[in-house]
Amino acid sequence: MNPVAVIAAGVMVSVLATGCGSPTATAGGKEPFALPVGPTEWDATAPAWYADGTLHVGERTVEIGDRVDQFVLGATGAYWMRGGTLMFTSAEGETEKVEKVGWGNLAVSADRSVFATVDQSRGPTDEFGTHVIQVAVFDTRTGEQLYRTPDEEPDDGDDLADLYGEIMPLLIGVSNERVFFDGATIDLDDASATPASDGPDGEVYEGYRETVFRDGFHVYLEGEGRHRQLSDTWLSGIGLLSPDRSTIFDTSQWPTEAVAYDVDTGDRRAIDAPWSHFTLAGWSDEDTFFGVAERIDEKADDVLRARQVVTCEVSTLSCTPVSPVIAADDTDQGRYPTFLVEGDAHQL
Repeated sequence: MNPVAVIAAGVMVSVLATGCGSPTATAGGKEPFALPVGPTEWDATAPAWYADGTLHVGERTVEIGDRVDQFVLGATGAYWMRGGTLMFTSAEGETEKVEKVGWGNLAVSADRSVFATVDQSRGPTDEFGTHVIQVAVFDTRTGEQLYRTPDEEPDDGDDLADLYGEIMPLLIGVSNERVFFDGATIDLDDASATPASDGPDGEVYEGYRETVFRDGFHVYLEGEGRHRQLSDTWLSGIGLLSPDRSTIFDTSQWPTEAVAYDVDTGDRRAIDAPWSHFTLAGWSDEDTFFGVAERIDEKADDVLRARQVVTCEVSTLSCTPVSPVIAADDTDQGRYPTFLVEGDAHQL
């Protein structure tokens, strides 16, 4: 199987606070932060959602407050962003600040045992005091750092704030074996890096197509109407493939119809969800996925009128609600979202 080209525009990144200091260059800086872990593990692949200050993970709930931009799950708790600050809440509900990393670009492996984040809190700086953006990867069971970008001085005359405003080093994803970051596939065992190659549709990351992410394989699609099939180019569409490679979900546009497609035949199948639109969020195992059923009213100013988290069987596409119906709040003009699923990034 060939590597797949990754579309940077498809990666959800919240651009948060960065700053420029006075023109003084420093190398190294403070020590890398340690990743906190909790005392006990929870079911990190259970359906998870955040609503009005409460994080729901399967049958567990923890209070994390109303200033949340994004969250992902680890083996012993949740890692989440508040502005440019990375936070951790254990399965027992204890919350602590991890580090002001500056950017909301988080990723976790499919089994939630590996966590990655970009970090601009330390390391080499340019002459204006702006730190180089690094990627840091950790084991969520132990807190062990598995990889961090080596300290490397920026080129003389570089203005990193200006450069990052044009070309952002993106964390594309992470697995138990690799992290995909800033145009390279990095092996977590030996820290070797394989540069992405140039393809007709963008950068081609080695190992990307073979990687199961928390929401499945990331794939390209072709077809129209009631038919979809896998493709080698994104020009017709992008989607997700189930971990058992049996079922396709077309994610080319939102709102997304509550349908899936059989890989062998390409035929369309209805997802038996409460409403006719559905957003896939993740997989509990090869047989079970979960996501958000959505009630859409095309005539409303805000077309999304209500949501409900559901868990579904891939063989039958039948779904069972696991959350109450959460109505859209037309009066909510707050800075922070009132509803999130894992991996969602709130764009400031």
